[in-house]
Amino acid sequence: MLDKQPQQALVNRQLVVNEAMLRSSFGWVLRLLATTGVMWALSCSSAGAEEPVLVAVNYDLPADYHRFLRGRDPLNVNFFGGPSARRDVVEMVLLMQALNLGGFKRPIEIHVEPSYLRILRGVADGQFISSGALMWKADIDMLEAAYFVSRPVVKEGEFRVGIYTGAKNRNRLNAMPHSKLKNLNVVTSAQWQSDVQTLKRLGFKNITYSPNWVNMVRMIGAERAEITLAPFQTTPDMSITVDDVTLYPIKDVTVAISGSRHWPISRKHPQGKDFYTALERGLNQLEVKGIIQQAYRECGFFHPDVAQWTLLKPTIDTQPSPVKHLPN
Repeated sequence: MLDKQPQQALVNRQLVVNEAMLRSSFGWVLRLLATTGVMWALSCSSAGAEEPVLVAVNYDLPADYHRFLRGRDPLNVNFFGGPSARRDVVEMVLLMQALNLGGFKRPIEIHVEPSYLRILRGVADGQFISSGALMWKADIDMLEAAYFVSRPVVKEGEFRVGIYTGAKNRNRLNAMPHSKLKNLNVVTSAQWQSDVQTLKRLGFKNITYSPNWVNMVRMIGAERAEITLAPFQTTPDMSITVDDVTLYPIKDVTVAISGSRHWPISRKHPQGKDFYTALERGLNQLEVKGIIQQAYRECGFFHPDVAQWTLLKPTIDTQPSPVKHLPN
């Protein structure tokens, strides 16, 4: 149970979960949050409070965000490791901290969306003020005029990931020459064009597409795919566990994904300009203090243990192709 703080502080400083959306589309997330008592803390509001602004996230983020916070105020987080620490969870915390430092005080409400593309479209249309996690600049550029674009938080060359596999294939693939990895069946999302283009440029030909991350993990667990790309974790063996399926990185190899990552902010949203101005002001303070680099190190995204591993980098060092279609 979260510590009870003054109601106005919760309105200004905690996230409000879009309860109706979770109940109708992702009831399991709502049930998880409700059983731990966090729904009260995240959805409470006070009379006369300012209308919240909507930030869109993928459906698997709210539960991990709650587990990561463990009752902490996101503005007071100064260690970014621990249970459920991962890149997009940490980015949600960094977003909250930057906005607060920049002077944006409206409450923020999480709205769950099932896909990356729907988040991009929703921000462009002004339905959401921004996304919770960073997005690829190449994808943002598809509708560049619709967004204010934050500074690059993950810069070109910094996005390095592991090649992950299941427990049954772990020993076999660890013994495989790196040159043979491109013959394996890799699963990714067609919406993640930066990943797709990187895999193709590295020579992977057996690419299977899945609609979301959870399904990718399940496919590897069921041996319908052998590998996927994923950020490194802070667990002792850098493993990832989702729905009782554990994935492990193939040792001594990393992959560089080309492109920079930013927050898109809606130009159509009435608070979009204020949100963008505050975010940029706050990001500058976080960068000066070294907090962004610290956060990515402590959550495992910038993992010190893989610094000497072999880096697979696409031969064509250009920006990846953007997503081809944004849904109406």
